[in-house]
Amino acid sequence: MTDLTLVDLSLLIPAKLQKIVVDRQGRAVLEVFGGCRRWLTIDHGTVDVVEGRPARADDTDLDISLQGMLRKELLPGILSKVDVDTAKGLIWLRIASSGHAGRCIVVETDAREPRWALLATTDDGHRILGASPPGRPTDERDTRRGRPYEPPRRPPALRGEGAAAAAAATPLPSASPVDPTLTTLRARLKAEHDRLKRLQKRLEGDLSKHGDPETFSRSGELLKTVMGTLRRGADSVDVTDHDGVVHVIALDPVKDARGNLQALFERARRARAARLHVAPRLKDNADRLAKVLALRELLLTAPVADDVIAAAGVFLDAPEAGPSARRKAATTGTRQPWRTFVVGAGVVRGGVLVRVGRSAKDNDALVKSARGNDVWMHVRDSTGSHVIVPSSGSVVPDEVMIDAAHLAAWFSRGRGETHVDVQHTRVKHLKKPGGGAPAGLFLVANETVMHLRVDEARLRRLLATEVAAVVTTPTTTKRSH
Repeated sequence: MTDLTLVDLSLLIPAKLQKIVVDRQGRAVLEVFGGCRRWLTIDHGTVDVVEGRPARADDTDLDISLQGMLRKELLPGILSKVDVDTAKGLIWLRIASSGHAGRCIVVETDAREPRWALLATTDDGHRILGASPPGRPTDERDTRRGRPYEPPRRPPALRGEGAAAAAAATPLPSASPVDPTLTTLRARLKAEHDRLKRLQKRLEGDLSKHGDPETFSRSGELLKTVMGTLRRGADSVDVTDHDGVVHVIALDPVKDARGNLQALFERARRARAARLHVAPRLKDNADRLAKVLALRELLLTAPVADDVIAAAGVFLDAPEAGPSARRKAATTGTRQPWRTFVVGAGVVRGGVLVRVGRSAKDNDALVKSARGNDVWMHVRDSTGSHVIVPSSGSVVPDEVMIDAAHLAAWFSRGRGETHVDVQHTRVKHLKKPGGGAPAGLFLVANETVMHLRVDEARLRRLLATEVAAVVTTPTTTKRSH
């Protein structure tokens, strides 16, 4: 247990009160968290900051009445400020609580008659909610519950030999010892820490909700081996794999064998898509959370260097991520019927701007704006966005085609699949089947099918290249589809 210093108290602010225990001897132990867990022990006339958990009192040695009152009045609460009044020998612990406004604990450090009291701030001052020890002090003050709090009527007596000289050499200030800038930064970092923890919990919940894609895929492959024996109405089936291990596969009794097989592979596809989308966000969130914890620890180490304060301010003021192209378009009031990505940067200087339709109706507008020799791409036998690769009629590099095919796979129902068939042809070989044809439907001639094995790292790199959509005006004569 360490002696109380202003540095110790400043390390606790702001801190969340988590638990309160009071024993029959009048010692209150407050468990607080402000970057790391600490314990604040309030005894008669003393306040100590403890790094390790104090020994827990036996249940029979607890002051249940005083403990219950403290928990009711202070939890949940935040230790927000510490004031020290040297002249009267008082230490004020200000506590902000959502349930009650204006609660504080005052510790009287007079060596002749030490005590502490829980007070409620009212319009006419402070009123006593509880005190320890409960008896009337010798200076004839009334310390009963509900009475106005009155400070000691005599100057405090310091503890130990030489205490007066030490106090004269290092007088305690009557105001809060915490720099307001540090208090603000600690509060902002704590809020950012709590936000990142909530986001991490939501992201982990998304992954857990979708399940393991490999498990669904394996169950689907095993289910193929017993398709002939399945009957509608079964809720599970036992399948033995090549190693002799029996797997129990849950089924939907409403669906037939083919429907259950399709449902398993669909769940695997969705789980892969969720993992591909959520995993990078989880990593970025974990990295930022680690930086927040490191900064909070530095701000709790006294003295705090100026460069640490500046770094914390820059970190909090900097945006977590730049606005997406979609957000930029929304703020500027412009919306194009396609997204634009940079592909083939490794083989074409500056890369190639590839456009991806946003919806079925937008796919029509995208194809209509394209040139005849531009390359059109779409996932075969599936719904999804159309992709246009600009071309003058020459051969498009393979790396550009593979990148564009990855985008076509991602913006389609095949998102999350490891193998996707992508068809492509020149725009001039597309034809609208008629005036009443559904949006996004075209008759395709001279097509070529690419069997694509999806590379997740490559796909993440491509999705990060999105830029603001650019309207391209065809130089050739306008065609009708």
